[in-house]
Amino acid sequence: MSIITQRGNLAEIVVAKLSERIDSGLYAPGEKIPSSAQLCEEFGVSRTVIREALTSLKVGGRVMARQGAGVYVTEKDAKTLNFEIGRIEDIRSAMQILELRLGVEMQSVALAAARRTPEALAEIARAYDRLETLATDDAEIEARADFEFHLAIARATRNPHFPNFLEAVMERINFDLLLKHRQSARNYGSYLKKINKEHAAILAAITQGDPKAAKSALATHLEESLNRYRSLLDEPVSSETEA
Repeated sequence: MSIITQRGNLAEIVVAKLSERIDSGLYAPGEKIPSSAQLCEEFGVSRTVIREALTSLKVGGRVMARQGAGVYVTEKDAKTLNFEIGRIEDIRSAMQILELRLGVEMQSVALAAARRTPEALAEIARAYDRLETLATDDAEIEARADFEFHLAIARATRNPHFPNFLEAVMERINFDLLLKHRQSARNYGSYLKKINKEHAAILAAITQGDPKAAKSALATHLEESLNRYRSLLDEPVSSETEA
């Protein structure tokens, strides 16, 4: 019989109850939590509900999966995200907007490489420099600077519909960027080096007027996050890179 009596989204309720157990120490740091089958039986819900709840807890930094061993509570010294993802739809939404961005920005970056002007290159370089030298741990500021870099590339296409499109969906893109920056909080130094290297490769390809290299650099930059979302949702990952 289900121990869930509240009305509302079942996955969110399971997340709340498991979080309470972690916060209270019932599930201690480093301890393995009950299996999905056990949780299904205890809560009286389907495997899909449990999978969604565990995915939310993983994204929130509360638990981590160990290959072939189960799901464990995150250790105390691991920096948590303090970012609540209540529904698996949030993760799917981030994945879907990233899929859309990849399609639009592949064309955008190629056109920017072919049509860039000295003024456009200077704007992209300034956006890159701001992002590279940013001294803050505020994920919202970081996400906005990241967005401005991609927006500068869109403007370099000399087609106003590209920047207009990015600005129209900025709120949704910003959600994905916030999620990406906050997910990387535990290894932030190495993450910044990696993302700055990827941005530098995109800037270099545009500067050199090489659309093919620009598309390849952008795909490398975005596909890793896209595949991470697909993995969280147990969907097939993609290894192809459009050239």
